[in-house]
Amino acid sequence: MGHGLSRLAQRYGTPLYVYSFERVSQNLQALRSAFSRPLRVHYAVKANFHHGLLKKLKKLNVGVDVVSGGEIKRALECGFKGQDIIFSGVAKSEEEIKFSLRQGIHIFNVESPQELIRIGQIARALKKVASVSFRLNPNVNPKTHPYITTGFRENKFGMDKSYFPELLKIVRKYSPRLALVGLDFHIGSQLLDIAPFEEAVRRAVPLFKDLQSLGYPMKHFDIGGGTGIPYEGKKSFNMAAYGRRMEALLKDVDAEILCEPGRYLVGDAGVLLTKVEYVKKNPYKTFVIVNTGMHHLMRPALYQAFHKILPIKEKYKNMGKVDVVGPICESSDWLAQKRPMPQVSPGEILAICDTGAYGYVMASDYNLHDKPTEILLD
Repeated sequence: MGHGLSRLAQRYGTPLYVYSFERVSQNLQALRSAFSRPLRVHYAVKANFHHGLLKKLKKLNVGVDVVSGGEIKRALECGFKGQDIIFSGVAKSEEEIKFSLRQGIHIFNVESPQELIRIGQIARALKKVASVSFRLNPNVNPKTHPYITTGFRENKFGMDKSYFPELLKIVRKYSPRLALVGLDFHIGSQLLDIAPFEEAVRRAVPLFKDLQSLGYPMKHFDIGGGTGIPYEGKKSFNMAAYGRRMEALLKDVDAEILCEPGRYLVGDAGVLLTKVEYVKKNPYKTFVIVNTGMHHLMRPALYQAFHKILPIKEKYKNMGKVDVVGPICESSDWLAQKRPMPQVSPGEILAICDTGAYGYVMASDYNLHDKPTEILLD
């Protein structure tokens, strides 16, 4: 693999994001195989919106979960139809809602009463029917990084059950232009423990059945996403066990089961190739200075996230612990700190692993650096 990456770096230059669709399809198969009942998969576009990736996922009968009008447009460009799209997010604008309704979007995951009113008003004005799902905040602590928790009481996302009387009043007011068809939740990202998912399902199922008993056509029960990957190689998410335990809790739920994976499908399918520019030593540290950084891979600076960083050629001599840093004029511009590293020299290529999710999609041109090139290997 190292020789192949070396050729790609020579051909396309660095920094370079390289994605393997074979790995994505393997991850998708592992998810689907974990469930014995049909599972409707909606890929979370925010993880990676590469055109080629989306087009290939469409051919595998995957829908999409989006959080902006821009992501809707990207999905449509890649062959998805309105009925393939779930629209999440806390700040849907009037223009986004109008555009979504005109495209015949499948479901709006509603995050607040005011949003539901806005959707109802626009649907009535456009003489469209808006299918909506209430996004439940089940108040589950997913025990992940605080910046990527989304189902805890202190988060801005979703609504607890105290909102439901007001929400149902709004649905009745704008009926038949508002159709309540589902319940969903998403409790956080990069979860490696199944227990928080179980707790969320246990809290959501009774509410779902209550809505069914009131006569609402509850067609969809959405278990969200958030399943993680082993960035540090210590603990993998047990997808087979997750599927078994979810199905046991959902056995009495008479509805289609939806899920919204992002990182699990694409995270370990990508590497970011970078070139060593300099090796700088002082009495306190050794810095490996590379031509990428926080402007291309934000996760270490934003979340103190760990990514394996490896020379693409085999190395045996250890240069000790180093900081791998980029060209940005910020002290937060680091990719690894105090990391053991084989000895490298200027001009060598390093592979930053597990960068298929939340890599390029969060990149910027800060300091007016060019963004990396992306390529998808089939």
